[in-house]
Amino acid sequence: MPTLICIDVSLSMERKAAEDTLLGHSLASLKTFFTNLQNVVPNEFIEIITFSHTATVLVEFTKNSTELINSLSEIECHDRTCIKDVMELCLKESQLWNVITPTHIIFITDKIPNALDEPLEGFPYGCSMSLVALTPTTDVNNKAQAFLSSCNLKGKLFPGPVLGKDSVDRIFENIMLDNYSKFEASLWFGHQSTNVVISPSPDISHLAGITLKPTPKTFPTTLRIHGFLPATDLHNPPYVSRHVLLHSGPRSPVKVTSKTPDLRVILNEGLRAKDCVALVDLGMSWFGVISSHLPKSERNLKKSNLVFSIIAPNAFSWLGNPNFLGLKRLVSADKQTNMPYREEFSNSYDNKSGSGMVWIKSTTLKQNILKVVRYAKRLPDKGSAMFLKELNKVRRSILFYGFTDMMGVLCQLLEKEANPENSEILNKCIAQLREEHDPGKMIK
Repeated sequence: MPTLICIDVSLSMERKAAEDTLLGHSLASLKTFFTNLQNVVPNEFIEIITFSHTATVLVEFTKNSTELINSLSEIECHDRTCIKDVMELCLKESQLWNVITPTHIIFITDKIPNALDEPLEGFPYGCSMSLVALTPTTDVNNKAQAFLSSCNLKGKLFPGPVLGKDSVDRIFENIMLDNYSKFEASLWFGHQSTNVVISPSPDISHLAGITLKPTPKTFPTTLRIHGFLPATDLHNPPYVSRHVLLHSGPRSPVKVTSKTPDLRVILNEGLRAKDCVALVDLGMSWFGVISSHLPKSERNLKKSNLVFSIIAPNAFSWLGNPNFLGLKRLVSADKQTNMPYREEFSNSYDNKSGSGMVWIKSTTLKQNILKVVRYAKRLPDKGSAMFLKELNKVRRSILFYGFTDMMGVLCQLLEKEANPENSEILNKCIAQLREEHDPGKMIK
C-alpha cells in the first residue's frame, strides 16, 4: 500500500509546544516512524509532500528510508495553508498507481481542515487517511468527518494535544498499529512448510465494492501450493497486487535443525532453474502465483526474491478454469502438444510470443508507441523489417483492446516522421492502418 506523507509547513506550525515547535516534534517523530516502518514493512513506497500556500513533492515514492529521513532536514516554513492544493496533488499522486491499489495518506497539520467547497473525486477505491491534528481542541470528530467526506476518503482522526515529542511518537505508533503490520502465513508444499512474511500486507477485501466477482473477506494465513506451470503458459496476467515472501522462521511441526531444508530456498532455486511458477488457491476462484524474480538493481549480486502475485478470477482465461488444472502425465502424449489451448488471435496479456502487449500502465503504452516511431525515423535505409514487426504488434493490440482513438494518434505520429525518402513506405502503412481493421491481416 503506497503511503503519502503530507506535512503542513505554514507559519502556525512554528508554535512552541514544550521544548520544540509543532513542526520540530513532527519531523523528529517522523524519523522514528520511518525507521520502524522499514523494519515492519521494508517494501513500503513512501512519498513526502509539503504544503502551505502551494503543495510540493519533497521526495517521490521510494523505499529508501535514509533518503526520506535526510529530506526532512530540508523542510522550511512558509506562510498560509491551502488545503485544496495539497488534496489535488494527493489525488494526482495516488493515481500513479493502478485503480485498485489504495493509497494511505498521513496528513499532519496543527488544526482540523474545513470541508472542501467542492467534493474531490477520483481517489482509487479503498484509499484512506490518518488525520494527525496537533491541536488540544476537543469535540472535533464531526469537523474531521466532514473534511474526510468532502475528499471522498475513509479515515481516522489522531488528535493532540502536543505535550512533547513522546506524545507525537504515540500518535505515529497508533497509526502504525492501525495501518501497518506484518502479515505472517504458513507456506505449504506437500509435507514441507515454512513461515513467511508477505510484504506488504495483502488486502483484497476493499475490492468487494468495485467488482462483481466474489471476494474473500479475510486473506488466508495458510498458502498451499497445488502445482506448477511453465512461465511461458501463464504469460503475464493482470495482477491485483504483488508482494515479496520474506523468511520469518519455521512454523512446521517438524523439529527444525541446521540441516532442515528451507522451502523458500528450494522454491526459489527450482522455479528459477525450471522457468516455472507455483499456483496457490486463495479460495472463491482467487489465485496466487509464486515466481522467482531478480530485480535489476540486484542482478550483479545474483540475489533473487520470491514474488507472490494475487490474481483475480478469470484473469488468465487462455488457460481455462484453473480449478480444473491437472497433472500433465494424465493426458495422452498426442494431446499434450495442443495444451493449453490458445485462440489464433487471443486477446491475452501474452508479451513473450508477441501476440499482445501489456498495457496496464500508460507509461508502457507510451514506450511501445515511441518504439514504433523510432523505427520509422530509420526508414528507408535500415530497420524496415523491425518497423513492420513492431507496427503490427502495436496495431494488433490496439484492435484487441479497442483503443480505436489510439490508431489515429499513431497515424498522426507517423505522418510527422514522413520525409521525401520514407514518405512512400509510411503513407502506405498509414493508409492500411486507417482502412484495415482485421487483426488477422498484417500490414506489409
